Amino acid sequence: MDRRDFLRNTCQACAALALIPVAASLEGCASGARMLAVENGVLSVPMDTLGKGSTAVVAGQGLANKLMIVKRADGSYTALELICPHKGGPLKEHGDGLECDWHHSRFDLEGKVLNGPAKSDLKSYPVEADGKMLRVRVG
Repeated sequence: MDRRDFLRNTCQACAALALIPVAASLEGCASGARMLAVENGVLSVPMDTLGKGSTAVVAGQGLANKLMIVKRADGSYTALELICPHKGGPLKEHGDGLECDWHHSRFDLEGKVLNGPAKSDLKSYPVEADGKMLRVRVG
């Protein structure tokens, strides 16, 4: 390999490696989770994050897992951690509930186990409505 081929191949490899973080950050955006700040153990979520629906997926800086904010029929809210208590698999919306990608445990939007192998409910956090903000106590 001559010097010109070496430099061209090296530059192509560097350019390809430079694209990896961009692809990873785009994948994070595509997940639909909105990254928010946690201050004094409280995650502040704008109510318009829910849009016209009754759920929204958010991520908090410093939180290990994404949360799903759920607006209940009575107008109250809850926040569910999107991690399966069985083996730590990720949860995704499936029908009118949540399902684990790994072993297919199913949960309702209150976090209750519908079918296993999971035996315990999802971790949930209290949510208070405060004007146009929802305050999730995460710490």
